[in-house]
Amino acid sequence: MNSNTERIIFNKDLSLLFPNNFRFGCEFEFYINGNNKIEIIEELKAIAKSDILINLDEIPQEEDRNKCLCLKYDSSLENSGVEISTPICSYQDLCKYIGHISYIIDMYGTTNEDTGFHIHISMKDKNSMDFYAFILLCNEANLLNSWGNRNSYSLNPMNILNYVNQKEAKKIKNKKGRVWSIERRGEAHIEIRTIGGGSYHTKVEKIYKELDIFIKIFQQSLEDMSKNSFYKTILTNHIKVLKETDIKKEKQFQNFIKNINPI
Repeated sequence: MNSNTERIIFNKDLSLLFPNNFRFGCEFEFYINGNNKIEIIEELKAIAKSDILINLDEIPQEEDRNKCLCLKYDSSLENSGVEISTPICSYQDLCKYIGHISYIIDMYGTTNEDTGFHIHISMKDKNSMDFYAFILLCNEANLLNSWGNRNSYSLNPMNILNYVNQKEAKKIKNKKGRVWSIERRGEAHIEIRTIGGGSYHTKVEKIYKELDIFIKIFQQSLEDMSKNSFYKTILTNHIKVLKETDIKKEKQFQNFIKNINPI
């Protein structure tokens, strides 16, 4: 085992804990090197805290994916492209999965510009988040571009929000499908798809750092954002950007939208 990878796996500081009503999960896209499927399955058995589901022919049902540690087919990748997804889990278990599965990919797989790492954050209780605030706060924290421009499955939502108002942006989003790097999957459930690219699995410390910031922003977005002075300043500046959008920029934006294929 590479000493740097070993340190990342076992020395994650778990003192930063989040409420028990928070739920987490993640997905790792990668390509299997050679005939290493058996080795990967054995590694997953060693870390599993749930049933293991192997399906490289089709995408399993969501209920099964939520309960199992899965090695499964990925429709967005070609040939030997697969995905490992975790069951719904705690913050502590999520951090352990990230470390161990990143090591498994390093040993038996490859990542490139087409591959990504997705994080799910949600609440058990009946809550509702301010999704617009979540995106603007993530942008303010420089989380939306920290991995560079991603592929057509994870476009920066600010490419929409900097040109049209919230209502129009929602209409455009509904027509295009699941293509943004931040997706709302429920009233208090987000999927973060900003992370990925070649060798993303070797940057575990960066993933941990951004994960904690994403969770803190998620916590904020569950509150009444009209009382948050920091966010009110960000929103005021954002509205100013919208008002200053000129005709040339608007035309560039419309061309950008036309070239996005819905999925």
